[in-house]
Amino acid sequence: MTITTLMNDARIGRIIADANDHDDQWRDDLQRFLNGDASLTRASAGESGIKAIQRVLIFLGYSTTSTGAFTIDGDFGRGTNRAVAQFQFEHGLNPAISRKTICYECRWNTARTLITVIPDAKLTLTTLEKMLKAALDRIDAGHIMTGRFDDAIFHLNALHKRRFLDCRGILDRYGEMAQQASKQIEQEKGVAVRPEWILAIIRQETAGVIRPRFEQHYLSRLNKQHPDAPLEELRMQSMSLGLGQIMGANFKMVGAKSATELFTAPAEQQVAFVARFLTGRKDAVKKTKPEEADFRSVARYYNGPKYEAHHYHEQLARWHREFKALMQ
Repeated sequence: MTITTLMNDARIGRIIADANDHDDQWRDDLQRFLNGDASLTRASAGESGIKAIQRVLIFLGYSTTSTGAFTIDGDFGRGTNRAVAQFQFEHGLNPAISRKTICYECRWNTARTLITVIPDAKLTLTTLEKMLKAALDRIDAGHIMTGRFDDAIFHLNALHKRRFLDCRGILDRYGEMAQQASKQIEQEKGVAVRPEWILAIIRQETAGVIRPRFEQHYLSRLNKQHPDAPLEELRMQSMSLGLGQIMGANFKMVGAKSATELFTAPAEQQVAFVARFLTGRKDAVKKTKPEEADFRSVARYYNGPKYEAHHYHEQLARWHREFKALMQ
């Protein structure tokens, strides 16, 4: 399958650009690339072309910013450079990129500045062809975000346009799934997790649009602990994933077979993962009329000891009230 054939595949077209976006400049950027500009680098690529590449990288599960976010901003910065380098290493495309370089020594507060140890990567024709083939292979295997192509494109486009869902939109899209997850958890574990708690977490963590976050310091640490493990799985364990932004390293806690499953599970399973995670605060999430202490308990559990600085408990209480009112 040639690069031109790949580019003309309708599914690739939906990955590269939002069908409702009429800016075709990316076609000119990529055509220049195909016509003989043998590589795109941080210095040479056009903004629209970079956005197209970032969409492919995000579809494949790679962070595109130095902070670890999944962002489509047209900037071939250090984060997008890292994504290309990670892809090339994982697919044996660039002997100059080593596992040690990809997993450079850092802490949470130095990961962003030390990212410069990853050398500038070149997006070659071979790399682009491999990316597009990988995308099609993953579509066929259901090994993509949420496991379903149309759902993956929904999240990709929403992320691109920053079109997040309000409480009504989340209830419409995930409300029935939350009800089913609540029933499922009670049958499995004998634990009551009210659906409004599940939906409140989704509203707080992702606003209904999956946007993973990669933590370089996690990857560097996990690589030290498991130097022979597949890097892709360790990379997934180093991300917060899914509708509930559950850390990949916690995959066993929610009944997943791997961190990768947190990324590829269908939406109804994503919702169930949130419900299972919330069983860690079963005394609070079973309540139909929770008190401030309950919101604080769940906020600390989900957001960490500094939850007050983020007003996490207050936001959680707000979303809980709104979902409860909408569901009456």
